[in-house]
Amino acid sequence: IRRLLKDTFSISQDADFIVHQPADREDVYSYEYEDGPGPNTQNLAFDLKNGFNTPWNAKILDILLEELKKRSVEEEWPFRRSDAYYKAILEDRYKRMRMIWRAAQPKTLGDGGMSSEESDIENDVECVLRVKNMAWRRGIERELNIIDNQRVLDDEIF
Repeated sequence: IRRLLKDTFSISQDADFIVHQPADREDVYSYEYEDGPGPNTQNLAFDLKNGFNTPWNAKILDILLEELKKRSVEEEWPFRRSDAYYKAILEDRYKRMRMIWRAAQPKTLGDGGMSSEESDIENDVECVLRVKNMAWRRGIERELNIIDNQRVLDDEIF
């Protein structure tokens, strides 16, 4: 699979995928919603704005799977695996390469300084802080007022 991706996308490792030119949005739309021709088999380009489930990306993964099966026969691989096995590996590699590609893209700031990029990367972690009212802290306001009043009345003891 590594050699297939290297040959197809001219990359030697996943990190090289940051220079990948994604598919043209009009071509993707035309294929998915009209009668567009689909991905160019001579110059495959993923739709990196979306996951592997879209018709465009699924077609590319199918093309890669067929090429992988063809190579396994031509090169007489000693072990044969199921299509589902190879498809799962290709999907996983797509996820990793997409994550690397998206991380390398410049972030643009929109209204209020927030990133305008959609955050649909699968492994995001969001930290949420919650205020917790401790039972021992309740009712201390009265005692604090006593201390404040005593300080006003007799400032020598402080």
